[in-house]
Parts: sequence; C-alpha cells; structure tokens
Amino acid sequence: MRRRKRWTMGNHDNRSVCWTSGVALALGISLSFSLNGVAAARQSPTTGPVVVLDVPKIVEAVDSAVVSIDVASDVERGRGSGIIIDKSGLIVTNFHVIAPGEENTLDFSRADAGPPKLATSITVYLPDGRSLLASVKGFDRATDIAVISVDPGATPLPEIKWGNSDDLKVGEWVIAIGNPLGLDHTVTLGIISGKGRVGFGGQFDDFLQTDAAINPGNSGGPLVNARGEVVGINTLILEKWSGLSFAIPANIVREIVPDLTTKGRVTRGSLGIDSFDTSAPLRKRLNLPPDRAGIVVNKVERGTPAAKAGIRQGDFIVAVDQTPVLNKAQFNRIVTRKAPGSKVGITFMRDGKEYSITAEVGSAEATPQ
Repeated sequence: MRRRKRWTMGNHDNRSVCWTSGVALALGISLSFSLNGVAAARQSPTTGPVVVLDVPKIVEAVDSAVVSIDVASDVERGRGSGIIIDKSGLIVTNFHVIAPGEENTLDFSRADAGPPKLATSITVYLPDGRSLLASVKGFDRATDIAVISVDPGATPLPEIKWGNSDDLKVGEWVIAIGNPLGLDHTVTLGIISGKGRVGFGGQFDDFLQTDAAINPGNSGGPLVNARGEVVGINTLILEKWSGLSFAIPANIVREIVPDLTTKGRVTRGSLGIDSFDTSAPLRKRLNLPPDRAGIVVNKVERGTPAAKAGIRQGDFIVAVDQTPVLNKAQFNRIVTRKAPGSKVGITFMRDGKEYSITAEVGSAEATPQ
C-alpha cells in the first residue's frame, strides 16, 4: 500500500496529530436565506446585488441526517461521520472510516493494496441520542465510499437531499458538517475553491476543493450548498497546509450507491489502458497538437480490450464516444460507467494522423490496470 504523509484522510479522533485549526466554531451567520431557493439577494444602492445566506437554517435542514460513527477493530479504534440517505437506515460514509488503519492509503484501487481490514464493530450515533450497531452493505476502495445500514425500528429516519455537484461553481458557498475530534455536529463555512482536483494517487480522483475546515472525524460527513443539498462527502485534507480540504462529488457517490447497496461492490468497465495527463509544455515536447487536450497511453496490457482494438503505447487519446477527453480521471470515469460487453468509441492521434476505433469494454475485475 502506498502512503503519503502530507495527505491525511480525516477519520480518526487522534489527538496526537498536530492540527492548526483547533476547535471549529459552529458559525451562526444570519444573512436572510430562503430554503426554497438559492441564497437571497438584496439590492444595495451603492454596491449592487449582494448574495446572503442564513447558515443556521441550512444546518437545521441537514443536521438531523448527519451521524457520528465509532468503529473498532482488533488493534485500532476510529471515529468518523456519515449521512442518512434513506429513511430505512442506509448511511453513506467513507471506506476508510469503516477500515481503521487505512485512512492514509490514497490509491485504494491498486492491486497491491491487499485485502480490506474492516472494523469488527461499527456503532452509529443518531442526533436523537440513540446508538445503533451497523452492518456493512458494501464498499468501494477506488472511490473511498461505503454504505452501512442500521435498523431504526418503527420510526423512519430523516434523510439528506442530494444536490447536483456538476452544477457547482468555484466561489460558491458551502458548509461542512461532521464530528471532528469527537466534537459532534461541528459546522464550518467556506467556498468551493476548485473542482476536478486530481493527482492524489487514485484512479478516479475528481475532488471538490474547499476552504471549509475539515479535520479528523469529519470524514464521511456532508459538504452542503446554500440550498441545503449535499454536494459532496468530506474525505481528505493536506495536513501541512491550512485551507486545503477535499470532498468526493455527490454525483460520483450517487452513481455507485445502488451497486453498493444491492451487490456490495461496484461493477465497472475497463479497457486496460494506463495513461497520463498532458500539459501544454508536455504536448509541445511530445510533438502533440498544442491546442487539443487529451491523455497519452503509457501502457496497454496484452489481451485487453484496448490491445485488441489496436491502441498502442504513445497514442494520444482526444475523445471517447465523441466527448473530448480533458484528463485521465474523466476518461476513466466515462469508461468505467460502461457495462462490460458494451461498445465505446475512441478517437486518438498517432504520428500526426487522427484515427477512430470502436472497442468492446471489458470488466475491471478481469482486466489488468
């Protein structure tokens, strides 16, 4: 397993870790907000429209569906957060929350990551004061998402409302809710600092970046927009720098939850391509078109769908199913959404010429990565 100390998954209530944030305050900025729409705007005679929001009302709409999760294994204990996604007791959290000891493992999808070390005991603490034992419905190491389940009895549980993470704009207000360092239902406020962040070692990296404070124990908790909708799952911080926190986009989570709930794992398509992103300087160095984004094929395993379709090392892939390829993460997401056995169109450049082929998608479980 590959570990990098400067990246930390924020799940353990480990007070020996040095954190600069200290105690996060539950912000109470009352700025006139309507829960039925976006943040309200007031017209100022001197400054024009001013966007305002009522943080307490947003928190009130979501907080009852945020839970605290305590886990224990034979050698380690941990703490994290989660969100209730179904009144019957389904809860989404991070994979590393239910796998103590793996919070610093970034590339969960690697074949050498070894078998998962799941917690032997998972206890969920509801906002109404109840504590319930949970069972694991399914997990996905590659995206660091897990679904667990509790039995709430005859009383249905409150559930979150999903938002569309693709619609988020950089600079948009967001709120993080969770249980950092055992401080239940802590609320922090920030903005979306960036989208589509990659380069953390995972095959499907596509993080939202925020400056809302996230600390150990926040993992699995929600990142909420100004309409009270969950747009991300808080998961990762850069421990040596403040103001650099990352969340898994809600749309990625929503795509895989049905598989995790019904099958316990995610079924993904694969072509068997290892690739890398390109920048303008790199494209110039490789004599690639300077005005076209894409990815360069680094390796194609023998016998894989890509090899059978004629893709070679060094090919510059510019489109998949006529969608321009922006980076490796986007390409992987498009391919993995395909069902094994389905067809996918690939457009690539080789020796200055453009080619289009059709490949049959294989199964990620059977295809070397």
